[in-house]
Amino acid sequence: MLFKITNSARDYAWGSRTLIPDYFGLPATGRPMAEIWLGTHEGSPAKQADSGQALSAVLAGEQLPFLLKILAAETPLSIQAHPNSAQALDGFARENAAGIGLHAADRNYRDDRHKPEMIVALSDFEALCGFKSDKQIRDLLESMLDPADVSEGMRTVVRHWLDLFAGEDGLQKLFVDITNRRGNLDGVTAELTQQANLSAQFELAARLNLLYPGDPGVIIALLMNHVWLEPGEALFLPSGNIHAYLSGLGIEVMASSDNVLRGGLTPKHVDVAELEKVLSFVGGPVELVKTHELSKGLVKFETPVDDFILYRAELSGEVVLADLNIPGASIVLCTAGEIAVSNSIEERVVLHRGEAAFMGSDAKKFSLAGSGTAFMATSGN
Repeated sequence: MLFKITNSARDYAWGSRTLIPDYFGLPATGRPMAEIWLGTHEGSPAKQADSGQALSAVLAGEQLPFLLKILAAETPLSIQAHPNSAQALDGFARENAAGIGLHAADRNYRDDRHKPEMIVALSDFEALCGFKSDKQIRDLLESMLDPADVSEGMRTVVRHWLDLFAGEDGLQKLFVDITNRRGNLDGVTAELTQQANLSAQFELAARLNLLYPGDPGVIIALLMNHVWLEPGEALFLPSGNIHAYLSGLGIEVMASSDNVLRGGLTPKHVDVAELEKVLSFVGGPVELVKTHELSKGLVKFETPVDDFILYRAELSGEVVLADLNIPGASIVLCTAGEIAVSNSIEERVVLHRGEAAFMGSDAKKFSLAGSGTAFMATSGN
């Protein structure tokens, strides 16, 4: 089974009006184009391009364990984390039992699945990922008190945070205290914005405070690792990892879930107690995803989960990937040029930039040819 699939862009407010149209040559909608989902997830199932039928229906109800997305951020996404499998099962059942509607604004768990994910940059990409080291956080808090004109209110709250941080489970207690001050931090974030004139380390706070004045996320962001990805580089975000995408275009692949627990930079529901249960409070530097060249033109991104595997293929007149084993049902997305996808049961589609195809596991082999770049997502199961 091999056929083209398509989907409409989701118009979340943080999306870009230009990144997806400019990069992929797709028609602009005039609205933010934030994400294009390529999978069977019920939130926005892909469709067979010819018939318009939902992919899950074509597959007779079969659900893919992964979801591939095109993601374009013009402004920051919320600071967030995702649950592990046990937490998702428990949380979904608990909220169902409590009678919370599946689409209710205060719902934390939309399904019973975990959501490890990876983002691969197509453009320069800016993100926040994980907490900084203890020393970096302590130095940051102390530097908030450096200016001679720091207000007494600012001194009081920052000294309180330093005391919390110095104790047992200090990072966890610091995070909870800051996040619970939603609606009461306007003065603190305003002073940090002023401090950006004196110290570059507060430049991010100044930027975020313009969008979300007084939001706890403005301060939480400073506790996190600030990461810039170049095109082709990738971040893996396991369950419990605190993160936020700030700007850029990328390919995202994840377990097929929509469970998001938010912590800041958002007008949406924030459940601090539930987020605290989910978060990992182990800080330290960020490692980028390692890649493994399987053959000339074919690279695998190494991640420690079996919900998804992502490959990147670079094709040219000299590089043809022939008679590869099909690991399972797959989604192929062409991100540059023109790629021909064929399989051992004599099915063939040609994908141009911005087009995608579903490839079933009923064929034993497949081949990629042409001139361009393709990403292929599949599962390790």
